[in-house]
This record gives sequence, structure tokens and C-alpha cells, in this order.
Amino acid sequence: MNYLQYFDSERVVETCVAGAGDFGRGILRQAQQMPALSARIAIDVSPDTAAQALRLSGVPDSQIMVCHSPEQAQSAWQSGHYVAAGSLESVKHLPFDILVESTGIPNVGAYHAEAAILAGKHVGIATKETESVVGPYLTRLAERHDRLFTPLDGDQPSLLIGLVTWAQTLGFEIVAAGKSSEYDFIWDEADGAIWCNGNRYSAHELAPLWTLPNGEERATVQARSKVLSAIPQISVPDLCEMTNVANATGLVPDLPEFHAMVLRTDEVPSLLDLQEFGGVLQGTGRLEVFNCLRRPDEVSFAGGVFVIVRCEDPEAWELLRGKGHVLSRSGKAAMVYLPRHLLGLEAPISLLDAVQKGLPSGGGPATAPHVDLIARTTQAFTPGQRLEMKGHHRHIEGLRPEVHPASALSGESPVPFYLLPDAEIVRPVAAHQPITLADVALPDSHLHRLRQAQDTLFFPDPPSSTQQKETSPSSIL
Repeated sequence: MNYLQYFDSERVVETCVAGAGDFGRGILRQAQQMPALSARIAIDVSPDTAAQALRLSGVPDSQIMVCHSPEQAQSAWQSGHYVAAGSLESVKHLPFDILVESTGIPNVGAYHAEAAILAGKHVGIATKETESVVGPYLTRLAERHDRLFTPLDGDQPSLLIGLVTWAQTLGFEIVAAGKSSEYDFIWDEADGAIWCNGNRYSAHELAPLWTLPNGEERATVQARSKVLSAIPQISVPDLCEMTNVANATGLVPDLPEFHAMVLRTDEVPSLLDLQEFGGVLQGTGRLEVFNCLRRPDEVSFAGGVFVIVRCEDPEAWELLRGKGHVLSRSGKAAMVYLPRHLLGLEAPISLLDAVQKGLPSGGGPATAPHVDLIARTTQAFTPGQRLEMKGHHRHIEGLRPEVHPASALSGESPVPFYLLPDAEIVRPVAAHQPITLADVALPDSHLHRLRQAQDTLFFPDPPSSTQQKETSPSSIL
């Protein structure tokens, strides 16, 4: 595709960026270099933080106005200034085409997305936590208002959906698809250690497990996982992103906790194949995450996405193997991959697609709640404990993620992971149990209300009269 011919350089897409962190700043920066994209509005909890993000993106301070009201924002806009605001309410009346929701805060993301859609704006979602709970509902809400709710290139869900649908368009059978974890496992052989995310882990027992002996691939990979058990091998963000891909494509994980193997790049299609061909999978059309094991001088796969396809024409694929493409040992499967995600630096492609072409980067009308990201306890909880979301990876201490078939909220059903921040435990919960609705008192949040509306839309027979009463009729499509 020739992108210079695909997009209309004369049609400038006006963008508002909510959340002035790494992702949002990438978009603000790229807009300074793109004739077809303008990003004159930035919002954050503090308008001063939004202003600083604009400065770091190359906007002269003299062109930035810090605004605390809709009237100030309107005046700044009309005078040609960049607008730095502390709330969407101050700017949603301005004539921008699409909101980028990149705050990373689940409840804020839900509020921003709905408010923007109701104000007649498209929404590009980078807050995957929000999407994992109510993405299907917001997709339908946007459709009803002739707008789009879409993931963005730069994040793995959009890139993986693109790769999967590319393979499907070409008629390939999808054996598996997924991503590499965010941080490679880098093997320092001389030191007998693995470096991951800047941390050193002793791993002298890894040396004999570096290669996979024929016929012992699965056993060797299992041994690797045990040797490296001190390193987290699955994370909430990874499974959150795969939840969004599942709901957009219908692909599902092989296991609720995923296999999450430690693999070198050329091993991926051999292990992520059916068991009859030497892999670990129980069926095809699976979603998976792996941890990339490599030497320091080998190319990174960190955060990249891949698709495993069935090799229907052995001669053609053997030719491709000779050109360096990655095939399984059996020759039955091959991996096609994109070993990068550039965050906000490449997200503008999705913004232009949504506004100029009316095309989502996600599942669009096919999006439905196939699965939920849920939480299983790793420790016992007692009544009165409050669940707190922490850190860059939005984890909750004492909980690990799993992906299960979606269901409406009811007493004994698992609660979506990102409805749990600030929830209070109301009855004892043993270790290794899923957190259910009966276990917690959920906070009164916008995200919770939208999830109730989603349940009513997609699960029309509610499991209890209580759920029916709590769902606001005004929020149901």
C-alpha cells in the first residue's frame, strides 16, 4: 500500500489527546511533523501537565494557553493557540474529530470515551484496561452515533488484529496469534544470568536448556520455565491486550492462564502448534503470549506481534525457509511477525483511517464480549481489605490475571479485572480462587455502569433481578 496515495493530505484530522503520558506525547510529537494531522488540544489531570507535554512535543510556550473553563478553551481555540486543559468538559465542545484516550485509568477512560462519543467525536482507545471491560459496548454506542470506537496502531491489539486479518484475507489458516511479552529475557552466558527489564536473575542452570533437543522440545521448555521461575512470565497488561484481541477477532486462549513459554524466536512456530505436530496447543485459532529468550547481540522481539499459519504448500514454504522465514521443525507451520510497536509514534495511522476513511483498526461491528479478563487470588483475603491498582502495569497485589468466557455480572460470576480497583472484600476469599461479584463491594463508577449496560445489551437474560434494577435504562442502546 502507498500511504501517500491512500490518505488525503488536504483533509486535516483534528485530534484531542487525553492523557499526556508516553503514548499521548508520541501523538503530539508526530502531529508536529504531519500535514494531515493536527493535535492542538491536550488534557490531563493538571492542565499544567498537559501544557508541559505540548512543550516537550515542540510547541513554543507562546502558542500554548492553559485553560480552566470551556470559555477559556473556546477563546484559545479561536485565537489559534494550543489548548492545555484539566478536563474533557472544558474542551469537548471544540471542533476536533477524534479523542485519543490514553490516560491508562480504567474508569476515566470509560467516562472520556462515552462523553466524546455522545459529543459527536470518534474515539481512539489506548487505555486497554477500559476496553477489556466495556470495549464491545462502546463500539456499539459509537456505531449508533455514526462514529468509531477503535484501538490504535502503536499498541499490540491493533497491530495484531491487523496481522491476523491480513492472514485471513490471504486465506491462511490461523494456528495461533499473539505477542511477545514487553521485556526480553536476555542471556548473559558468561555470567550465567538473565537480564529482564533492567534486573539481573541468576540462571546457571539455563545453559543446557538453551537449545531444544529433537523430541524433547516441550519438556525442555517446561524446564526453562522452572529455572526462570523468579522472573514474572505473564503480566496483567499482556492478558488485557489479548482479551481485547479475542473480543475483536473471536480467537481464544488455549488455557485461561496462557502457556506463556520462554522461547527463542525460531522456536515459536514449533511450540505454538498442535500437539500432534510437536506443539502444546489443543486446537487452532488460539491466542498466546511468549517470553523472548535471546543473547544480547540478537534482535529483540519485545512487545512484537505474530501470527502462526498453517503451511498448506510445502514447496512454497520450504522456499521461504531458505529466505530466512521462520518455520516449525515439522514444516507444518510458519510464523509471520512484526517485532515492534511504536506507541504514539505510529498511532496517527489509525487516527487518519478512522476520520478520513471511516475504518476502525480493531474489530468494528464484529467486536463482541467473547471473553473477560478476570482475577484469581494468589493469597487469602479477609473482609474489609481494599483492592488497589498500582504501578505502570496497573496490577493489583495478590491477584493474577486469567482469561475466561465472558458472562454477565452476577453473584458467583468472576468480576472483570479492571472493575476491581478500589473494591472492598466483603467475605473471606481463599487463595487460588477467582474473585466473584459476591466477594466484593464494587465502587460506584462510570466503568461499572457501562459494564451493566453492556451485559444488558449482550446478555439479554440477566442472571438476577438485582442486575436488571441496577442497570440504568438511559445507558442501554
